[in-house]
Amino acid sequence: MSRHLVTHPLPRDLKPLEPPAPSAALPRPGMSALGPVYGVAFGQIEAAALARLLRDSGAAALRLTPHRALILEAGGRRDSTEFLTAADDPMLRIDACPGAPSCTSATVETRAMARALAPALETVAPGARRSLHVSGCTKGCARARAADITLVGRNGKFDLVRDAAPGTHHRRQGCPPRPCAHSSEPFDACL
Repeated sequence: MSRHLVTHPLPRDLKPLEPPAPSAALPRPGMSALGPVYGVAFGQIEAAALARLLRDSGAAALRLTPHRALILEAGGRRDSTEFLTAADDPMLRIDACPGAPSCTSATVETRAMARALAPALETVAPGARRSLHVSGCTKGCARARAADITLVGRNGKFDLVRDAAPGTHHRRQGCPPRPCAHSSEPFDACL
């Protein structure tokens, strides 16, 4: 459509009345003008954990963001082990599908691996904001775009992909499904 709009403008009654709003910064865990912001690992929470957070914070309202975060309007900041509370938490840069046994297409468990490897994101390139995608199969449901590091489940093991999406050529194949956060090079040496 965009190439047609270069030579053929929209009819007047189809043109927007106002220009689109500028992009806003993504909400990060911490305080915002509306109240505290909490990150949600993998975008999935337990109902009881959410109920506790709302009760303990005294929030007047809850806002869900499209970026795996919650804003508790007029709420007080509370420590939480069930939500992400630090703006630099590496879990904010990790995408992981439900994996096995929740998904019949997955051949590996994904979320425990993602959590175990989260601290290692900082050792791969200190200061760099690397992204990690842990996918239970080649479909890559949790992340449509390329990640800096992608682990793809296949036949009960992982394939390692760099700067690409799950369905692309794998740098290393058939790595055992074990977390390697203890290594100085966890994504290359162990996997």
